[in-house]
Amino acid sequence: MERKDVTLVGKLGEYDYNRPYVCSECGGIMIFRGVGEYECEDCHYRAYDDYGKARNYIEKNPGATSGEISERTGVSQKAMRQMLRESRLEIASDSKTFMKCGICGVNIRHGTLCEKCAASYHRLAEEQERTKRMLAGYGMDIKERNEGAMRFIKPDQNK
Repeated sequence: MERKDVTLVGKLGEYDYNRPYVCSECGGIMIFRGVGEYECEDCHYRAYDDYGKARNYIEKNPGATSGEISERTGVSQKAMRQMLRESRLEIASDSKTFMKCGICGVNIRHGTLCEKCAASYHRLAEEQERTKRMLAGYGMDIKERNEGAMRFIKPDQNK
């Protein structure tokens, strides 16, 4: 049985990080066990996606650089940058390399926004959702009463 590597992009552009779908040992189906780890339902062989490989390497080698992780695990630099944006990985505190906040440009170690901008962004989103919920009911009683039919003005017959 020939095994094909499958990489999918989810509905929101999320990376699948080279998830193992088929067991490389017996051809069975791989079941997610958590933190990037998968186990074959038939032979119980364990395999890791890109996140699991990177995480395991970082745990064994604290302070490893992204180039070193990529070279030793085979995880692409692009996948690691995506994991940093998703806050699945974090840049070491003693590193001189940082990412920039998408709104104010301050240095950050993970994600896309600093804590201050993230808080204001979420507060604004909550306000918009609350306003949307408050306005959702207007006009509904007329629609229910007339079952969505058009309303016509009757011509004045006294003229």
